[in-house]
Amino acid sequence: MDNNQYYFDAYFEFIRFADQKISEIEKKHAGSIVCAKGCCECCEDTSVLPIEFFSIVSALKEKGIKPQLGQKSCALLRRSLCQIYELRPLICRTHGLPLAYGEDEDPQMKNISFCGLNFTKKIPKFTKNNVLDMDELNIELVTLNENFKRSFDGDLPERMELKDLVNYL
Repeated sequence: MDNNQYYFDAYFEFIRFADQKISEIEKKHAGSIVCAKGCCECCEDTSVLPIEFFSIVSALKEKGIKPQLGQKSCALLRRSLCQIYELRPLICRTHGLPLAYGEDEDPQMKNISFCGLNFTKKIPKFTKNNVLDMDELNIELVTLNENFKRSFDGDLPERMELKDLVNYL
């Protein structure tokens, strides 16, 4: 897996880019987003792309972190806190935010979703300037994943269960 460090570095560079965009959206909705340390309402076991999975595995090994599986809705939660928070995948980073997704029939037409715990006083008018365009981010992530999969020695599934990280450490 060490020979894939180029792809892992590219993935974490992408995550830094996504975090900048996420931060901008959080600032625009600072008074309406209640997500904070200990909030795990949106956390559930999920699957991720192989590039995410193996980048996180590599970083956990490098940092000497070995999460323990729990019984919560997300097996990586412990005392309502994410054991891999700083390394969490894109889907976990965007929970709660207003997210825009293109419709299958018309990708220019966007559906907006957000956590029901947020925006409880007033739902703002969502525009391209105050939502996170997930299509833009997902296209980049899928491209990284495809490049990684082509370089990988062996077959990889389309998605991998995040809780299976512990099996690779």
